[in-house]
Amino acid sequence: MGKELLSQYNHLQVEIEDLKRRINKTKSQIERLESEGTVLDMVKGSRKDGTIGSIRIEGFPIPSYDAKLSQLYRYKFNLENAEQQAIKLTNKIEFYINSIDDCRMRMIIRYRFIDKLTWNEVAAKMGGGNTEDGIRMAVTRFFDKI
Repeated sequence: MGKELLSQYNHLQVEIEDLKRRINKTKSQIERLESEGTVLDMVKGSRKDGTIGSIRIEGFPIPSYDAKLSQLYRYKFNLENAEQQAIKLTNKIEFYINSIDDCRMRMIIRYRFIDKLTWNEVAAKMGGGNTEDGIRMAVTRFFDKI
């Protein structure tokens, strides 16, 4: 249960970051549409005087703008859901971590999966001559045991 829960939490955090990136990108695209205002285009057609030729068209790209706004709202909705899911998952993980009898393992797992430290940073925090590989193997053996 624990390893899958921690893995799911990690993937959810990546998804949240991706949604934030998408929101920022979409906001930038909307701002660009708003700042540029109108778009120009040329089409062939009949003019008012009945002659056929090139006609200049100018206007605000409402369909593109509306599509970007809809996309932004969807991303924000998805982000809100993912953040709510992350809160629930964090509570489950904290409960799981607190149920581990070995305090050293509790600290390692908390540093690595909740605080998102690298294995090297976890080893440094644990002190006592711990190495990156030693810490990683201890966690692997712990999860293999349960």
